[in-house]
Amino acid sequence: MLKLADIVVHSPDDNLQLVVEVKNKTEAGAAWVAQLRRNLFAHSILPQSPFFLLALPDRLYLWKDSASSTTVMPPDYEIDSLPFFAPYLMDTNLSLDDLSESSLELVVKSWLNDVVNADLTEQTAASHEKWLFDSGLYRAIKNGSVKSAVSS
Repeated sequence: MLKLADIVVHSPDDNLQLVVEVKNKTEAGAAWVAQLRRNLFAHSILPQSPFFLLALPDRLYLWKDSASSTTVMPPDYEIDSLPFFAPYLMDTNLSLDDLSESSLELVVKSWLNDVVNADLTEQTAASHEKWLFDSGLYRAIKNGSVKSAVSS
């Protein structure tokens, strides 16, 4: 059985562009994240896509191009998640560390919905958003659709 990731993002023409796995683990080491990605693809658990994002409460890890490769490889980008996720918790007394995995998944999905619907440019993007352009991810998913994945 093919298990889709927690979240998938399609381009406006409905091509799968991004597979997202959400894990409620903090301070994960580089070896752990690289091995987790490899295991997910080696066991055919996730569909192939140009981009793979591992979202943790404290970090985002993005692989591109070879996102579906079954070799152990470090992410192309490692990003602090706080500037992206903290705004979604402003009206609560919670921190990212307090969230359950399903709550974190809702935060990630909300953020991705905002990204695909945003009118960003490289010139207007905040410094913490530059990797979205450098990686090509923003262009791939802009005006696309974000869905919670289901098993198939």
